[in-house]
Amino acid sequence: MNIKKIIFVQFFVFVGLCTGALAQDVFPGKTIRVVVPYPPGASTDGLARAFAQELAKEIKVNVIVENKPGGGTTIGALAVRNAPADGYTLLFQVDGLYNGKLASPSVGYEMSDFEILSPLGQTPYALVVPSKINVNNLEEYKAYAESKKGELTFGVLGNGVTSYSILSNNLSKALNVTPRLIPYKGGVEGVVAAMSGEIDGYFATVSLSYAQKDNPKIKLLGISSDSGKNRFLPNVKSFEDLGIKNMNLKSLYGVAVRSSTPTNIKVKLSKSIANVIETDDMKKARNTISLEEYPGSLTAYKAEVARNLQMYESASMADSK
Repeated sequence: MNIKKIIFVQFFVFVGLCTGALAQDVFPGKTIRVVVPYPPGASTDGLARAFAQELAKEIKVNVIVENKPGGGTTIGALAVRNAPADGYTLLFQVDGLYNGKLASPSVGYEMSDFEILSPLGQTPYALVVPSKINVNNLEEYKAYAESKKGELTFGVLGNGVTSYSILSNNLSKALNVTPRLIPYKGGVEGVVAAMSGEIDGYFATVSLSYAQKDNPKIKLLGISSDSGKNRFLPNVKSFEDLGIKNMNLKSLYGVAVRSSTPTNIKVKLSKSIANVIETDDMKKARNTISLEEYPGSLTAYKAEVARNLQMYESASMADSK
């Protein structure tokens, strides 16, 4: 190759590098996708759509929601994992990602493939019990279990390790009773089963519990939150305040991106999202589905996500024995 050809090739390599750098500098320059690993219409979907709408206003490009349900959230996670690491594909991150990966260890992603950019909200779970069993507190609940040969039936969503199975098993251990887990397809179905007395208890999200808090067919005995009052269910004490350990478990909602996305793009996204989560419309969206904002820092949020993942992993190992 002669000197002119070498210079020619080097010039176009230089132009290519500059163009790539410029593309990163002008980010975002096209539509951003928010992949939601759940079907449309769910409360998670509503929060994701509110987020997409506010992010579009903030960054001045179109932001669309793509629902990719199935595979215990693995289909949605894989869609993001297999997309270019350029910041144009975001993942609506929820605890369900643990379930999918733990249930299918060979699925083609690791939790480390995603970096959380920001929390979007959180919700604990409230223990819903039938009014017809006539219990008003955990002591009476334990006595009721003893009258049934020490067994309690709990509704759970799906099979395998979930937040529902973890809470049901942990409470049963604390009360020294035997749990029997009954799978249901949805949260409403679980609450209806508790209303009818088909099961002895169901851990419903605060959103679902709040909608039924005045229903005379059920009672709420505890909530899986931090110590103190939940603003949606202020009259329900946390299990921590009731003296029950290992019951602090919240469903955490956040937004993530491919970990290998260039740092400058992640910084731009993080700054924009920080503005978005404080908007009135996002606050309204959280309030509509009874979600609390996450009160701590991003570092604290990531630490809590890691703690939840460890809890899921421990429960999964125990379940496999």
